Amino acid sequence: MVDYNVEGITQRTMAQLANVSQSAVSRYLSTNNILPIEEGNHRNMRYNIAHVRQAIRALFDLDKKIIKKKHSFYNFKGGTGKTSICFQVACHIALMGFNVLVIDADPQAHLSVSFGLANDENLTLYDLIMGNQKPENVIHTIFNGLDCIPSNLSLTRLETEISQLPKREERLKIDLESIENNYDFIFVDTNPTISILNRNVVTYVDVLDIVCETQPYSLNGLKLLMEDLNRFWHHMRMAPKLINIIPNKYEDRTTNAAEAMTVLKMYYSEYIKENFAIRRSEDIVTSAKIGKPLALFAKKNSIAVEDITELVHYIINISC
Repeated sequence: MVDYNVEGITQRTMAQLANVSQSAVSRYLSTNNILPIEEGNHRNMRYNIAHVRQAIRALFDLDKKIIKKKHSFYNFKGGTGKTSICFQVACHIALMGFNVLVIDADPQAHLSVSFGLANDENLTLYDLIMGNQKPENVIHTIFNGLDCIPSNLSLTRLETEISQLPKREERLKIDLESIENNYDFIFVDTNPTISILNRNVVTYVDVLDIVCETQPYSLNGLKLLMEDLNRFWHHMRMAPKLINIIPNKYEDRTTNAAEAMTVLKMYYSEYIKENFAIRRSEDIVTSAKIGKPLALFAKKNSIAVEDITELVHYIINISC
């Protein structure tokens, strides 16, 4: 598990996240007598997480109230990168000074692994829903401002057992209700199946962030996913949730990616951010492997940091 107490972020990255100039960050740090973790090259000086959260929250211009704070990263298809994107978004919004809870609702527990919580001894989402554990007992703090409810293979038993409970599609909503006000944002990573647990997630969240590969075969699955969601909402007599389609793994010079983006714009333009896709980058792959968000290690001019920052700002905007 990463020791966030010794990690830091540069002024340049703080400026990107806060959407202000680097000189504005420098002035804030100087005015508030905030010192770097270690002295050294001015451009590469890093500041601890607590000070980063303080500075960005003060500088980031948010004049609207967050209303749609519960998000799920969702897709029936595996390999789209939704867990990696969930990890990045949750971490970076927490680094911006918001209080974030991230929930791993996938028995494969890849998100939990990224947070260093892949331990069978940990209490998990299963214990919350089926084990009568209180939410505070299954929450693990990653750093101040970012909490996680992890997963492990015990979650595979949930499908059978949850079917015996009343209001089976609403168990997540019922079990998390008492702690919602503790957080500015709640993010849920899902498993790539049609399951009762995923139905719980769809019922619970305000926004479905559907991560979609920019490949033609991924768009066939997207059509089925949208049809299934509409059937479920109709069956539950529920108003449709806000949908945000996130094109991922985009490669500028490939015909397939260009064709996929054209189709997305043609049929799903109301659900996507105009002229935006997350470009394929080794930084995102590395980030998942080492369990560190991009802001802690990516080099200057990283396209991954640029894309994730743009996505984070967009998610905050549509949540208001």
